[in-house]
Amino acid sequence: MTSPKFVISVPIGAYHPLLRDCLQSLAVQEPKPAVAILDASGDARVAEVIAEFADMAVYHRAGPDGGQSDAIVEGWNHVDGDILGWLNADDALYPGALRLAARQFEKNPDTDLFYGHSLIIDDNEAVKGYHWAVEPPSETILSGDIISQPSCFFRRKKIDEIGGLNRDLHYTMDWDLWVRLWRAEARFDYTEEVLSRVLWSSDAKTGGFNRARRKELERIIGASSGLARRMKSRAGFALHHLFEYATPAFAANALRGLPLRRMRTINGLDRLGRFQDTASLPLVHYRPHNMKGLTVNIQATSPVSISAGGATLEAAGAGAHALLFDAQGCETFTLRLENHGGKPAKLVSVQWRD
Repeated sequence: MTSPKFVISVPIGAYHPLLRDCLQSLAVQEPKPAVAILDASGDARVAEVIAEFADMAVYHRAGPDGGQSDAIVEGWNHVDGDILGWLNADDALYPGALRLAARQFEKNPDTDLFYGHSLIIDDNEAVKGYHWAVEPPSETILSGDIISQPSCFFRRKKIDEIGGLNRDLHYTMDWDLWVRLWRAEARFDYTEEVLSRVLWSSDAKTGGFNRARRKELERIIGASSGLARRMKSRAGFALHHLFEYATPAFAANALRGLPLRRMRTINGLDRLGRFQDTASLPLVHYRPHNMKGLTVNIQATSPVSISAGGATLEAAGAGAHALLFDAQGCETFTLRLENHGGKPAKLVSVQWRD
């Protein structure tokens, strides 16, 4: 059986310090993807980073375009391959992501779309936890975006059947694509594995709630059948913006923690970073040099065991704790936490030590 060929578009509208991580994360993948780099930045810093990965780029365009969606489609149209995806300049794939996706598409010829989890980092590159919108495929996709786009790959043939990515959308092109695929009865498959790392910046485009984005959201929401589903969608996106961007962190966490319903967990962590017994996070960095371990910031009233990379420490309580070990780039390390008390502990953040 022929291994699928991945085509990944990388649209670049402006320089971002994480661009090198993005391209490095593609360079270490097996199977090797065919990468299209679409640079509309006009920034010499972008050109310098791209030059490091010149051998990887099957297609490279520098110059203006019609926006992010237009650039993504341009890349796909100039490169041959049967499985498509895209990464923004501040996204990064996890090592082995494309290997896992390739196995899924090889074993299941009926799979049209395959996705998994993402980890979230902030503007300081501190890991904050899992992408909590992600969940297994269901009709929930019609009322909210349950797929983390950088962790999603799909067959070109099926995308072409439904008319491709909508070039006119600038904020919701991914959710629009998932919804149209779902309505076309495409087969969605899912893994619990983390496939990418995503930046949630304080000024992230998709997190904003400006008029243009609201208009695009309403276009999709308005096409949903049933008043209840439409109201749920509108409320969900408004609350996401309120909690993530418009409310101080302490207040947002207090509101999320109200005992209205039981929070689900991913590998032991709930949405607020709390863990009752054990929890784990896969971590990777893409620096050209080795890192010196992790700074793990926790809140706890009882001792917590922290381990990764063969190192272990016993944290007596709350605070930032240094876990020292030699961490090579492009290698995944699993951070493990064990709470020895009766009350939940909380993971606040994790950051690589340079």
